[in-house]
Amino acid sequence: MNNNELVHHGVLGMKWGVRRYQNKDGTLTPSGKRRQSIIESSREEGIRVAKSKKQAQKKGEDVASALITAQRKAKTTGNVDKDFLNNKNISNKAKNKVLSSAEATKRKAKKSTKTETKTMSDEELRKVVNRLQMERQYSQLTSESVSKGKEYTQKIIKTGTTIAAVTTTALTIYNNAGKIKAILEKKG
Repeated sequence: MNNNELVHHGVLGMKWGVRRYQNKDGTLTPSGKRRQSIIESSREEGIRVAKSKKQAQKKGEDVASALITAQRKAKTTGNVDKDFLNNKNISNKAKNKVLSSAEATKRKAKKSTKTETKTMSDEELRKVVNRLQMERQYSQLTSESVSKGKEYTQKIIKTGTTIAAVTTTALTIYNNAGKIKAILEKKG
């Protein structure tokens, strides 16, 4: 074995005894059930299309992985590959599921208040930036309310300054007590 190699077998974030698609009691999680149904439906389809069992199994696994990949991409980006839609081995029902999840993702993106800057035109971006700058300037100009922390700190500093002044005065009087006594005796 080469000591200069680092080999990792597993998935990022994987922990000992924790399974991604299975609960501790052996039942499938919701994502595991979805994955299992996709794999089973694609295997059945692959068996129907292919002639031998080995071909069927391989084709079914290929279709299942294509379905899973397409579903993940549809959920994250809202787009579906044309190659996936043109694949004759995948049923229309599975294609429609992937398309509906892509549409749902696009609807969520439209509903979100903050649109991504990459999808915005220059004019839209300028409008948003100008609006944010004006809001910030307005809040700075009209900010009469001081945060509680700042107010508390100002009170402490004011109190500390007063205490320091009183202490300095007391020390001055104490240090000059003899001189003050002499002045008062002369006048009195």
